[in-house]
Amino acid sequence: MRGSDGAALDGDLPLWPPGRGPARLGEARALLTHPAVRWCGATYGVMERVAGGWMMSGMERTTPQDARDSLGWWFRGMARDGDVPETARAEYRRGAALLDRDRPDELTVAGRVFRVVRADRFRRFGPDGPEPPRPADPDALPEPRTRRDAHRFDHGLLPDAEVPGSAALLGERWEHVPAGPAVPPEATRDARRALATHPGIARLPTRFAVAEEDGGRWPAHGPFLHSPAAVREHMAAYFDLVVPLLQGASPRVLAACRAGADLLRDGSRRAEMSLLGRRFRVTRVDYVVRRGPDGPEPPRPSEQDLDEPV
Repeated sequence: MRGSDGAALDGDLPLWPPGRGPARLGEARALLTHPAVRWCGATYGVMERVAGGWMMSGMERTTPQDARDSLGWWFRGMARDGDVPETARAEYRRGAALLDRDRPDELTVAGRVFRVVRADRFRRFGPDGPEPPRPADPDALPEPRTRRDAHRFDHGLLPDAEVPGSAALLGERWEHVPAGPAVPPEATRDARRALATHPGIARLPTRFAVAEEDGGRWPAHGPFLHSPAAVREHMAAYFDLVVPLLQGASPRVLAACRAGADLLRDGSRRAEMSLLGRRFRVTRVDYVVRRGPDGPEPPRPSEQDLDEPV
């Protein structure tokens, strides 16, 4: 708003945050348009301690055991690699055998230190629902990767930690402590302990997922992908390939799904669409890893899942 002399009224415009560029400006704008930060679950992955810090792999595993199983699969691939020295290949085989039996959250194999790491996922909400992609978000399909490539430790170094509530985080804390009668007390205890043992906040690159409105709620449906374009392609493939296989899909439904898939592939940065009375939106998902003096936070004791080692 402006006064009669054309000047902006005092307090109307937010202070320009530290740092430069459209991405930082998008963060400041999101504080106004989508001020509520809501936790939407934990996810897990494996990181390797390297000279410069902690090298990340994908943080897309649903349970700690799923992350251990993926590490064991990766060890087996290294053990079959003819370019790896035989002594190291033997150690990778032993590491895989250990993960077949036990549940270590950190282990050293062939002189390399690996840790199962926990991350929190958050979404921003405003009056109109979850935050869609921002103009500054990169929007392109990722390069195709092989199954083996997807488990490589080449996702970059874990970012430095920031202090919750600091100017670097625009005053936000990015933390979640579950509580209430429906929450196991050990889960609340572990979350509170993590605030002290791993007090720093490391924000990973934003991911994206599709959400569907359901009575005013917007549950997110995985997978959590690296670009809005990848989410649109995932939705289009569902409408184009999966729905025709469902029993009872009428010609009207199939025609509507084909039209929806075409819209999602028309080259526009479409963030929302309605189809057959259902409303879908591509939403941003923020990934946060807590850091302490010893590095990133491992799974919490209360998060030991029911899956047994293979």
